[in-house]
Amino acid sequence: MRRYITAVLGGYLAGLGISAGAAAMTQSTVWSVSNCGSPDALAVVAAEKLPALLVKPINQIRLFSYHDQQLSPITIQIDPRDDEGRFLLDDASVSDPPSRLLGPKDEIVFRLADRGSRFVHGNVQETPLVEIEVNDPNSGQTGWVYAGLSDTATSAPADKEVDYETAHDRIKTKIYKVGFSHRNPFLIDAFQWKLAANQWSPNVLDSMKIRHRGKMFGFIPFRRTSNDYSSRLMQVKEGPLRVIRRTENRVRILWKLKTPALYIDYVMMPDSFIMDTIVDIPFNLGLFFSGVETLTTVDWRKDPALPALTIRSPGTSARLVVDGKMSEEESQFNTLKDTRLSVYSAYGAVHLKLDIPEDFAIQPWLYLNDRIDIADAPENQPGQFGNVGYKTTGWENIDTEVHHLKFTTCLQASGTAHGS
Repeated sequence: MRRYITAVLGGYLAGLGISAGAAAMTQSTVWSVSNCGSPDALAVVAAEKLPALLVKPINQIRLFSYHDQQLSPITIQIDPRDDEGRFLLDDASVSDPPSRLLGPKDEIVFRLADRGSRFVHGNVQETPLVEIEVNDPNSGQTGWVYAGLSDTATSAPADKEVDYETAHDRIKTKIYKVGFSHRNPFLIDAFQWKLAANQWSPNVLDSMKIRHRGKMFGFIPFRRTSNDYSSRLMQVKEGPLRVIRRTENRVRILWKLKTPALYIDYVMMPDSFIMDTIVDIPFNLGLFFSGVETLTTVDWRKDPALPALTIRSPGTSARLVVDGKMSEEESQFNTLKDTRLSVYSAYGAVHLKLDIPEDFAIQPWLYLNDRIDIADAPENQPGQFGNVGYKTTGWENIDTEVHHLKFTTCLQASGTAHGS
């Protein structure tokens, strides 16, 4: 009877295109990638947790979910990374090159909602699948997906969760639309909420800003804005679940002297996106600079047609009303050494979180300037309306290792945005 069950199961899996020579049932546990608490959240498996699949062709790896006593294929995306955690985008134009093998730093991505029941058919010790247990840290619910190998080619899903519009350098999902600056493509210059079918909000963003200041050689003050950057779009990887978009950027130091290349990856997902700044400076900044601080902020658009904005952070219970006039509570916001903040409106909520590695010697502070009468670089035009984000200090203390400074933006459309 045992042989019969195994034979039947083997035939069933073969019908799904799963290789009978794949590994026996093994187990792994993963968490939601963005932790945004959204029905559209993605989950990520670090490939090193699935040793049975390592050094296997990426284009042969499949994922399945078990429902109603049936295994069904689910959408999968595999994004290779190098040993320093940088995405490998050299073959971005090719979805899964046949020669590429799964490496330990690679990421296997799928929808959290595609979890299924636990597969209990047959003799699990002889089942040619890898079992992946998926725990949702927000709901506490557990589900499973299963990985296997197949020689059968699969077509790309008809509907993408994230769509990249090449002509406009724009990202569109079921929740939001983001546009990037033509002059400095590492900056976002437009953000719209999805309101209904084929209906979008006006652009609610005035500008995204990045500024640096400090002293050079201990006595020469310097200030740099986005106008001092040279930036170009390098590569875009379009996958069915997320889009990875890389820019190469340099900052002017003196005259035509510029910094080494600074790479910024935007990882765009259905309910969120991550701005991953890859800091790889081959010299000690402290030899030339001191008191270096960076401001990374977003300035919202002031328009009577747009809904009111409020700002909060876990460090304060105050609800800060954005009105172009700096209040005492808003000034107190700038004293908070925190990494989380939220912006609410009738359209939805934007939740920001700054992730700094423990071995990265910079310090984070919240930053808010709500002064509609004050000019701000680089535009130098009056009008800072809820200009909010982060101040980071201590850049002169960083070492020459590769570090990832990540800004995670979670988005909750109206109806799911709590706390407004």
